[in-house]
Amino acid sequence: MFPIKYIENNMILNQQGEWWAYYELIPYNYAFLSPDEKMAVHERFRQIMTVNREGKMHALCIASETSVRDRQERCKRHLKGDLKETAEKVIDIQTEGLITSMGGIENEVTYRFFLGFKLIKGEEEVSVKKVKEDILAVFTDFINSVNHNLMGDFVSINSAEIERYAKLEDFLRQRVKGKFSLKRLEKKDIGYIVEHIYGQQKTPYYKYEYSFPKEKLEKKTLVRKYDILRLTRCVLQEHQKHIRMIREEGESYVAYLTINALIGELEFPSSEIFYYEQERFRFPVDVSMNVEIMPNRSALTTVRNKKKELNDLDEHAYEAGADTDNSVVEALVDVDELEKDLGRTKESMYKLSYVVRIAAESEEELERRIAEVRDYYENDFNIKLVRPFGDMIGFHEEFIPSGSRYENDYIQYVKADFLAGLGFGAARILGDPDGSYIGYDTETGNNIYIDPSLACQNVVGSVTNALAVAFTGTLGGGKSMSANNIIYQEVLHGARALILDPKSERGKWKEMLPELSDEINIINLTSDEGNKGMLDPYVIMQN
Repeated sequence: MFPIKYIENNMILNQQGEWWAYYELIPYNYAFLSPDEKMAVHERFRQIMTVNREGKMHALCIASETSVRDRQERCKRHLKGDLKETAEKVIDIQTEGLITSMGGIENEVTYRFFLGFKLIKGEEEVSVKKVKEDILAVFTDFINSVNHNLMGDFVSINSAEIERYAKLEDFLRQRVKGKFSLKRLEKKDIGYIVEHIYGQQKTPYYKYEYSFPKEKLEKKTLVRKYDILRLTRCVLQEHQKHIRMIREEGESYVAYLTINALIGELEFPSSEIFYYEQERFRFPVDVSMNVEIMPNRSALTTVRNKKKELNDLDEHAYEAGADTDNSVVEALVDVDELEKDLGRTKESMYKLSYVVRIAAESEEELERRIAEVRDYYENDFNIKLVRPFGDMIGFHEEFIPSGSRYENDYIQYVKADFLAGLGFGAARILGDPDGSYIGYDTETGNNIYIDPSLACQNVVGSVTNALAVAFTGTLGGGKSMSANNIIYQEVLHGARALILDPKSERGKWKEMLPELSDEINIINLTSDEGNKGMLDPYVIMQN
């Protein structure tokens, strides 16, 4: 059964009657942080994990696709000046060159990070009025369910319930917004996530549209069931080890892997799985972390029960006259340390269901990608992944926002430090969203654009505070070429350039690049007598 029943802004009501609030965590630049700064990020994420003492969380890492051609077309919108027509031709030539260099693939992979929190009512004062409201709400839900079963076309939601949970969502947001930059999701975001999970390919987010009409009555809100279910417009053919997804725009093959065992502890920093996978993979990889929070008392009970089981195994081996297995001895040491740690810190523990989603356009490519992902997790982080037979649909539904955990056999019991050290939301952020293409990131392969016109303009989201550039590097490393490239493109985009050229390397630009002749001024500082003192502001010249 599709879990989503109703959507209200960034809140989702599922079929179990649970309300969830979802936010997008804006990626933060992790590439150039010092160890101390990384520890500060770790601590902030750890605080987010402990916002809810009880309840559930859902973390989603979705590989979104960005069209290179569309990004280049957006560059044309910022063109100004007399060279606009020439600049458009240059951008078109550049676009074809970029796509050719990428092997004919027009889309780049970019990652988006989402956090969902189950909304939990606080302790409310018991009163006759409150009891009456709860009884009325139960009766209303019963009537709505009867109407839903009889009619089947509409879903009816109590408007008072929506308002109550909207207040809880606002309170939750006030508690988490200071840790990272979080943005409330819209129905478009939720629709995009669901359709992506159901095989939508090659659709940039900015082109995606999703309408979710609703009718607000005096005491209830009506929505058509179809408006939610149409997000799943896809034929699913489940096989033992993968799912074949067939949509109008094409078909894809999807497989799900989950963590079977954590061998040893991950050391931080250097264990940021989400960050390093952006450098490792040139294909989309999605991850779902379904987290159930265990209060300290429940965690201690679970750990002590596990300790009793291990002691029983140890005693059984002793009575049988055999040596205790090394794995049991190591587990006893670990569980004893964990019990002491939980007793000292009073922290919660977390039931983690960690699922990796891999998609490809053919079975052969899917198997190749699965082998690469397994190698990444097992060799780099000592995390064993399994691909359960016949459970693909169940793990597929774990990715749907507000969906519940499918399988209990692969639960990992972890602490907040483990979750905070995975690098959720960490990214390499170079350049601007739009502007002139200047190259690509050698680590991730993503194209880099710059827009110097954003400098000191107080543009929302801009990180450019001063328009200054320094080129450093070895002899012949490309410093002059990079500077020339930026100057040329920015003049095409509407800027004007004054070039002081001591070595006369650009002395023939006006002749060789006639389209720039009216937009640039070049001063060559040669050894001629007329150039003496040209850069000295204290020299008074006769002319």
